[in-house]
Amino acid sequence: MVDVELDMGVVWSKSDFGSCEVEKAVDAAIRFAAIAELADPVVPVSVSIKLSDDAEVQALNHEWREKDKPTNVLSFPMLDDEELEALLTGTYNAPEIMLGDIILAYETCAAEAAEKEIPIAYHATHLVIHGMLHLLGHDHIEEDEAEMMEALEVKALASMGLHNPYNDQIEQ
Repeated sequence: MVDVELDMGVVWSKSDFGSCEVEKAVDAAIRFAAIAELADPVVPVSVSIKLSDDAEVQALNHEWREKDKPTNVLSFPMLDDEELEALLTGTYNAPEIMLGDIILAYETCAAEAAEKEIPIAYHATHLVIHGMLHLLGHDHIEEDEAEMMEALEVKALASMGLHNPYNDQIEQ
């Protein structure tokens, strides 16, 4: 089981999304990414998740991605490709593993949830799963990678009783 270090900003305390939902999303992402080593790790494994606001996410987005605007979620993996491969093959040799950081922007998440007419907790759950998959080496730059990542997200969400967030895009 992965230890979740959660930093929840005040604005998120008004929502129906908290530590229980975050931990379930992290577990679902790991389960559907099929990384058995993280189900019962031999060393402590952690992820840092911050539920913040648009201002902080915009500043990080500007600093790290040179995009001066807020976004719904940012992921900052801590493992390079070789370390991730070692983790996946069970040969990672360290006293502990920090997968990385995920940060969500409340205002952007709330606006997107309202637009989709879903509770913010559903949308934030999807974004935590999405962020975790990035930390576990998945990406959506190429179309085939995006399809694989979206399929994992949909399966993880379905395991939690949540709808497919890409349904409207697929049916067009």
